[in-house]
Amino acid sequence: MVYNALIVDDEPMIRFGLASCVEWEQEGVRLAGEAANGEAALALIRSEEIHILITDIKMPLMDGLELIRLAKELRPELKVVLVSSYSDFAYAVEAVKLGVVVDYLLKPTMEPEDLLRVVRTCKDRLARDLAGSEKELRLREEEEKSRKNRFEEELKAFLGGIGKDFEWKPEWAIGHIVLAVWRLESAGGEALRHIVSLESAKNKLNEWCPHGHSFLSGEGELVTLLADHNGSALSDITRYHRLLAEEDGMGEFTVGVSPVVHRLQSAQDAYGWARKALGNAFFEGRGRCYLGQIPSGGEERRQITGPDAGFERLREKFSKAYAFSDQPGSEAALAEMVALWKARRYGRDEIVAHARSLLMIMWSHRFRVKTEEDMGMMMRRLGSLEQSAGLDSLIRAVREELSRFWKPDNRPTVAVDAGGAHVIQLALSYIQEHYRRDISLQDVADYVHMSKNYFSEQFKQRTGMNFIDFVISLRLHYAKHLLEQTSMKVIDVGAESGFNSPKHFLKLFKRELNCTPLEFREQCEQGRTKEATWPGEDGLNE
Repeated sequence: MVYNALIVDDEPMIRFGLASCVEWEQEGVRLAGEAANGEAALALIRSEEIHILITDIKMPLMDGLELIRLAKELRPELKVVLVSSYSDFAYAVEAVKLGVVVDYLLKPTMEPEDLLRVVRTCKDRLARDLAGSEKELRLREEEEKSRKNRFEEELKAFLGGIGKDFEWKPEWAIGHIVLAVWRLESAGGEALRHIVSLESAKNKLNEWCPHGHSFLSGEGELVTLLADHNGSALSDITRYHRLLAEEDGMGEFTVGVSPVVHRLQSAQDAYGWARKALGNAFFEGRGRCYLGQIPSGGEERRQITGPDAGFERLREKFSKAYAFSDQPGSEAALAEMVALWKARRYGRDEIVAHARSLLMIMWSHRFRVKTEEDMGMMMRRLGSLEQSAGLDSLIRAVREELSRFWKPDNRPTVAVDAGGAHVIQLALSYIQEHYRRDISLQDVADYVHMSKNYFSEQFKQRTGMNFIDFVISLRLHYAKHLLEQTSMKVIDVGAESGFNSPKHFLKLFKRELNCTPLEFREQCEQGRTKEATWPGEDGLNE
């Protein structure tokens, strides 16, 4: 076997001298390269299998000891020869502790024969290692680990819709399988503890489940692919869920379990069914296991038919009653909508969107007097609906908001043109749902069946803002949330908030907030921002 050697020293003449000391080919060693510092050497070690590392200790950017530590992690079989101008016993002791150093040579006294002798010693030890059973076992383990890692990456891509096939798959994945999605509901509230709980849960599941594989697929989410031997998969998942609950400090998990599928190529469907099953927690409570179902044809058709006529009718009924200061009428419309929610006519995301729409209608009252602070509060409350623990808490929040608006000091008065107020309420609700997309004045005017010019006039008259300023205000508030609560790139924040042009986003942000998005984020990180944080909307934190 031909071994690869690498020489690392910050002095070119030393590198030349070391390279000239050995007839490399004659010794069965290939001189794979040279490097002037530890960082450059590490890059070479990453790209090519290096067996013998001949390195100085004191170098710029990264010293020899740090290089050895990192190189050992990449190449556990590596043999190292230390070459230094310093007779420093402390360095030598520290190097020996790393377990891969064969010898320590001093440049002032070193002869070519010394280096040749040490290179031959390195070759002998490499040959012994390669022949040993421990080495073979380690290679097999590493190969198995590599296959599993590759399978995991291919599975993630496949579930995400960008992968097509698997280069290798474990034997247990050939046949009937079940897929489970684990959502971490709480882990003490700290981000670090959240990450630690997820990693610990993944390790436990892989330890308990030899005929399956668990991996992290997103923030607060684990995925388990599990063989279904004799229909035992659901009971296995339930048992693992109970065991995790008994682990100290693990946090609470809700689990969605797919129906059994008969081949790995159906895993993407199973993933969708399992994630949909998690939605049952919104209706029945967190911290439990929920079995998903294969949707019926009628259910699939309803999902692609667009806006629901039942919701549109009740929203218009609620808006009209509110515009005419009809408390019983608005409460009756809300009661009808709550009945539909409880009947599970809609999924969680749809219900949250309905609730936000109703709140926007309520806040349209006296919109002209709303300050920038009021706008921020409004956006925070809209976002808080996304964080509702369940349907009951969401219904309670909407009812409390409606009750607040019927208090004597806040009760809406009947406008001279209550019908016009009703139309603007519906328009505001529609804008709130679509402001992060490419929405135009004409789109909203068409929605409320008005001409573009007349709607623009009515909107300005009743809100005190023109249409585009209102949309920009909503987008900027959402952008501030993303900057404060996520690590998204600034250019992505603008796009996610509804700005098509990064340049336009930066210009408007600077004009309205007197700072750049990056400066705003830095202020938030340093605790200097005066804005209160507000939770995400539209499923951002899921």
